[in-house]
Amino acid sequence: MRAVAVAPRLAAGAGGRCLKHVASTPPPITPWLPPRTPSSPAPAAPSRPLSSAARSAAAALPPAAAAAASSAAAAATAPTVAVPEAGSLPSPAPLGTLVAYYADHWVVPLPPGHRFPMLKYAATRAALAADPSLAADGGAGAGGGGGPAVELRPAPPVAWADATLVHEPAYVERFRSNHMTEPEMRNVGFPWSEQLVGRTFASSGGTVQAMHLVMRQGRGIAGNIAGGTHHAFRDRGEGFCILNDIAIAASVAMRDYGLDSILVIDLDVHQGNGTAEIFQNDPRVTTFDIFGDRNYPWKSRRTNTYDLPLPDDTGDAEYLALLQSWLPRLMRDHRPQLVFFQAGVDALKGDSFGRLALSRDGLLKRNHMVYGTALEAGVPLVVSMGGGYTRPMDASVQAHTDVYRTAAYRLAAWARAQQA
Repeated sequence: MRAVAVAPRLAAGAGGRCLKHVASTPPPITPWLPPRTPSSPAPAAPSRPLSSAARSAAAALPPAAAAAASSAAAAATAPTVAVPEAGSLPSPAPLGTLVAYYADHWVVPLPPGHRFPMLKYAATRAALAADPSLAADGGAGAGGGGGPAVELRPAPPVAWADATLVHEPAYVERFRSNHMTEPEMRNVGFPWSEQLVGRTFASSGGTVQAMHLVMRQGRGIAGNIAGGTHHAFRDRGEGFCILNDIAIAASVAMRDYGLDSILVIDLDVHQGNGTAEIFQNDPRVTTFDIFGDRNYPWKSRRTNTYDLPLPDDTGDAEYLALLQSWLPRLMRDHRPQLVFFQAGVDALKGDSFGRLALSRDGLLKRNHMVYGTALEAGVPLVVSMGGGYTRPMDASVQAHTDVYRTAAYRLAAWARAQQA
């Protein structure tokens, strides 16, 4: 593997002064989106049918999730997302139970043949719910019997006050109210719909809720089976990203908990250019990014605190050795009070949008490294989903499911050690 020169990003501002994000006063808005009228187009069919493995996982959804899925068509015609002015706090979870938020209760219509695998989110949640090794929905897991447990929670919409800590209020409102230009939406990669608005706000809301959960507990892991939308900038979206959930949650953490050292570990195969630009002048946030050098975003790449671009076909041994060498240094040099893990699985060999060559086992070891580092240091961690684009999508769904399953296993083992 070629040598990679990595230089720390220098914080702007006189004397290294911390630069705060100051949110503008939001414009007057109507909190409810208008209901679809009879003349509105009906939602399009899903872009790609579920493969056999994904169908099996979807069939295993618990009754509440199955009912939500079956009522999706009715929900699509109802008044949709309310954008709350201020956020709310999550209810606590038993020690050792992984809480994972989801946003797939919003069913987004995409044109036939659309290249984004929107169905992977519901399939990943279904696979977790059906996993016999997990006590799904909190059951008798680490909080009771000591085994790994996952509690699945629908994500609420991110609050206006939280979203506009990062994004320009005019941009958020233009997206919410369907006033984005055609070039703007083309750059995002999705057609506008009320369901897309609902899912976008819920996707960021899930990461914010997961952050509050671990910060109020002071330790552990929580997740969002969505998010990782690291290509969203303050005033625009691109690359299937509209609101930057990690940047929003990190900014809320600094505002609400007074944090001055946050670490973002971005292991998606694409550079997190939006996150890098948002925090480029904020020394409180360290962004560490391993990505494919010859991959998107080519024209809009930005500078992270640490950028580690990798050549095509980098495999497990080189990748894991690099990560293993960096994680202790990041914890030692920056002493983070909170870690965000963007756990995209598009570094998997054969991914349609990736150019690296990690195996499923390599990604599993990657996940263990990140979780183990945070848990051993006693630092709260929030994990979000990121990219994964294999065709068919089964391999991506398996790798995404591994991300949360591994978190549940590591969290349960950590909780048992705490109680011993």
